[in-house]
Amino acid sequence: MNVNLYKVECLTNLHVGSGDINYNIVDNEVEKDINGYPMIHSSGLKGALREQAEKKQFAGNDKAVVDIFGQKSGSSDIIPGSYKFLDANIICRPLRVYGSPSMASIPVFSLASVNDFIKKVSAFGITKYGSDELPKDDFDFKGCEFITTEPNIFIEGEKAAVFSDINKKVLGKFKDILGEHYAVVNNFDHYPLPVLARNYLEDGKSKNLWYEEVVPHGSVFYTIIITPDETNALNMEEIKQIGGHASIGCGFTRFIKLN
Repeated sequence: MNVNLYKVECLTNLHVGSGDINYNIVDNEVEKDINGYPMIHSSGLKGALREQAEKKQFAGNDKAVVDIFGQKSGSSDIIPGSYKFLDANIICRPLRVYGSPSMASIPVFSLASVNDFIKKVSAFGITKYGSDELPKDDFDFKGCEFITTEPNIFIEGEKAAVFSDINKKVLGKFKDILGEHYAVVNNFDHYPLPVLARNYLEDGKSKNLWYEEVVPHGSVFYTIIITPDETNALNMEEIKQIGGHASIGCGFTRFIKLN
């Protein structure tokens, strides 16, 4: 068994619907985990990768597809795939920045999202990022909502404190995920996802049809794909499209291997 850890960057807005019926203002909500954070369920991720493999990489080679993904849905044959796909969970998302001449938004992660990441990868034997949770007491928010790498900025209108040297050292091992510029918040509860109004035309008039949540471009998920050996036959270098609204350019993602 070989464990492949991937960072999944959203190059465009992404919508993976929850499929739940609700009576909220938002008609179509995105899929969320137990903490209320956006996620991509393993079945949806597997389905998107399978569809692309069938159309491009293994076009006409049904055996290769079945070997990796298993039998098609609805097939009477019971053939398990040799690859195992885990849920993709969010680790950071962009929020708006004010007071910076060089950036309009900044990637923000929560302590909970990073700690969940550490627990999951450690459980699968990936020790690169350590097995201990981030020490919450070492993060001095100084009465602010955010701590960040950037001085004198406001994030979503809130003044942000600057990371101490201890904070930077603790987060140094996550540089390949978070990049050079980022911020941390205790949780995302106060920062709902963007909601778009989807319209349609009838007799030349625009009529509102529904309101829909999206995960904004610049958000980062992570996932694990377990393969039977050290290779991964899937072409993970290609841009992958996940979720709904392919015709309007939603769901384009880039996979980057982290281990």
